[in-house]
Amino acid sequence: MKTITSILSSLLLLFIAFSCEKGNESEATPGGAASGIRFPSGSEYSVGEDVIILCSGIAPGAAMYLVSTDGSQTLVGNPTITASGVFFTVDAGPSIYTVVVEQDGERRELGSISVVAAAIDVMVNDVPAYCIPGETFSVTGSGFDNSAVLTLMNPEGTRTALETEVSGNSLSATVPSDAPRGKMRLLIVQDDGEMTAREAFFVTTRKRLSSVIYTIGAGNATYEHSYELHADRSGSGEISGFSEYVMSSSNDADGVVYSFDPVSEDSGYSDFKINVKNGQVSSVTFETSQGGVTDYYTFGWEYDADSFLSYAVGNGSSYATLYLGSENGNLDLSDLYIDCDWSDASLVNNPFALDFALGILAADNEILRVAQAMGFTGTVSERLPASLDGKPVTYVYDDEGYVIKASYTDPYSSFETEIEYTYE
Repeated sequence: MKTITSILSSLLLLFIAFSCEKGNESEATPGGAASGIRFPSGSEYSVGEDVIILCSGIAPGAAMYLVSTDGSQTLVGNPTITASGVFFTVDAGPSIYTVVVEQDGERRELGSISVVAAAIDVMVNDVPAYCIPGETFSVTGSGFDNSAVLTLMNPEGTRTALETEVSGNSLSATVPSDAPRGKMRLLIVQDDGEMTAREAFFVTTRKRLSSVIYTIGAGNATYEHSYELHADRSGSGEISGFSEYVMSSSNDADGVVYSFDPVSEDSGYSDFKINVKNGQVSSVTFETSQGGVTDYYTFGWEYDADSFLSYAVGNGSSYATLYLGSENGNLDLSDLYIDCDWSDASLVNNPFALDFALGILAADNEILRVAQAMGFTGTVSERLPASLDGKPVTYVYDDEGYVIKASYTDPYSSFETEIEYTYE
């Protein structure tokens, strides 16, 4: 730990280098207690680390607090305050805090810091992607001791410690039924330190898709057109049909054959069949023209070693033959000349949601729309693409991390397009 003298010397040197030092800077509040606020060491600190804030206007007797995202506050003990700044040692649990100074009866915010715990010597082997509220999950690995606690942290930094059972190389915990929902960070807290076991861990129920609406040319009165799919379900929850089709099924030697006939000849939809084997579409049958002859033809679908759809033929208006693949747990559309940017680790798909990347190909492909909605299209991408061909995709989520709306530029038509998902 640095001495007071060395810290004050550092403050003076840092203040001299104010204009060239890289760090976190905030604008002064007019009439506020401090001005020229700067965090020269950035905004992330470990428990027990010194925080240096360059500023002026703080009185020596001012009180300082760390205010967490839930509103609770921790008094900063014995901060050192000078004419050119302040420093203190972090003595608060890992979270995101606003640094607040109180003097002359007024409180002013100096900025925000993220406090992280010291790293622990733990190895994690297997971590699930989700847990349903009220159920139990386990994390396996090595280096756990009896102080280990599995902890959920939401995007705002609020933590929920779970009652954890330590058993050799396994940690088990039950997620309370009233626990916060959605995408969390799963932490292992042990011996006053911690590590991230999984960046994106969902506390979520298994919702059922009830509808998908594609709007191509969204906002363009001349070109806007929608394709809709509304699911009907049986008492057991299985899809029994769609509002747009009359659906029937029968068994054959290769699995189950589902037949779809449009409810109206004026709907713009057509009839087709899908053959499902081992939970995946193995072939499709629909009307097509070859050599000037119109007839029904059957085309097989294929999957790669990870069960991602790799080859499909559908009855869409364009690009009905799809050559696909997968890479690092996500669908690869490069053979269709679509560049999906999967680099944003924060864009994680809810494990029970549809694959958005496959969904953009289903926008004008009836068979793919139906097959995907029924869950017969193989493995789902783990992430959501940040962009398509360099153009950003925006997402709207519900409180459990399901995408309920995505807006993007269609890679083929260049029309602005929206996909809306309804889950129940």
